[in-house]
Amino acid sequence: MIIGNGLLASALAPFFASDDDTIVFASGVSNSRETRHEEFERERRMLQQTLDQSRLLVYFSTCSICDPELKDSAYVRHKIAMELMVSSAKRYAIFRLPQVVGKTDNHHTLTNYLHQSIVSGNPFTVWLNARRNLIDADDVAAIVHCLIKSHRVSQCTLNVASPLSTSIAELVEAFEKIIGTQANCNSVPMGGAYTIEADMAHAVALEVGVVFDAHYVTRLIRKYYGKQ
Repeated sequence: MIIGNGLLASALAPFFASDDDTIVFASGVSNSRETRHEEFERERRMLQQTLDQSRLLVYFSTCSICDPELKDSAYVRHKIAMELMVSSAKRYAIFRLPQVVGKTDNHHTLTNYLHQSIVSGNPFTVWLNARRNLIDADDVAAIVHCLIKSHRVSQCTLNVASPLSTSIAELVEAFEKIIGTQANCNSVPMGGAYTIEADMAHAVALEVGVVFDAHYVTRLIRKYYGKQ
């Protein structure tokens, strides 16, 4: 059973839409810059309604919980509260995700923002020291499905991320090459990076054919933005 109809819900539907033993909650707040209480409350109410089920509850949180720059944001505080709520369920698995990339109209995603800014010529600022971890929504779905069906996750919280993070400058350069347009941007020496421990997810990625190599991000950008 899938709750939601966005990017993650669509990627996970082939695996879980007809699974009567699993509830995949993929209808949470999708904007990491969200501050509106009503949006957080909407997710809280929906999630509360799923807690009394005997089925496995799968919830998606954020790796930003480990980010020193974002740990005090309203979004991260909300996700921590939702993790605590989920952990009271009889059966649960919490997956913390980095920047998920896929086909979506959500303009709040990093890659959609960069793509739109570059193709429209809108000026933007690149933080030279900022690095982001990107992962394909389809790869998240494959890894999560394998973890659940092989019974390797139960009453636990697990990171699902790529082993390498990419600088924003490198992302901009990849977009420029793939779509053939020069970005109208300036750079400032700001931002930071943090480590995401995801050894189990990396091991499972090998099992399901996901290749996290030096060209992963370039393939990812080309997959979703190369023909636009």
